[in-house]
Amino acid sequence: MQIGTAAGGIGVPFSFNLTYLPAIIHYNPGANPLTSLRIESQEKGVMHDWNAAAIAAENGFMAVGPRTANEVWLRVADGELRPQNVTISGVTSAVGAVNFFAVSANKGLAAYKSSSLALLALNPTSIEKFTACFIPAMAAGDYAEVTYDDGHSQRWDSTDLLEAAAQYQEVPGIIINNVDGRIKQCYVRVAVQQTAYLLSVIPPK
Repeated sequence: MQIGTAAGGIGVPFSFNLTYLPAIIHYNPGANPLTSLRIESQEKGVMHDWNAAAIAAENGFMAVGPRTANEVWLRVADGELRPQNVTISGVTSAVGAVNFFAVSANKGLAAYKSSSLALLALNPTSIEKFTACFIPAMAAGDYAEVTYDDGHSQRWDSTDLLEAAAQYQEVPGIIINNVDGRIKQCYVRVAVQQTAYLLSVIPPK
């Protein structure tokens, strides 16, 4: 269902409102990615404040099946949440209207929140209580040491994570997937400082 339209233009801001938070928002900016996209509500505050790199990292998470070229698919809740006073805003990067759509296959219990995390070079970074961790710049030699709730520990390198992502989404990415909540502790070690993008559950009140 279409929920709004950005008129388009270089550096042109847009904003529209919803009375609910959907599970998924999707849109197609053509070959010109949005400069930024923000989702907030009166009830939960700022949930997502993506720049272009963050949008690219989280795009298509757990989206199965062939996708239209340039389509952006972002997961923002575990289902439709009502009532919510939601504002979606951002900035376009080129001429041409961008239509936004929303879908939800069920009623929701919790919203997701996005954040960024600096991974320091050669300094293992601890990550806890997350739904997914996206590390697009992870390179050969970098790895994540993951401990699960049953006590099992596994080292995942960038190739492992990329191949694992192919099992649950059409376009694989370097993602530590914790949708099932089984990860107790995670340490990520990279050779070059970079940014990770986290998707986490906002606990229901």
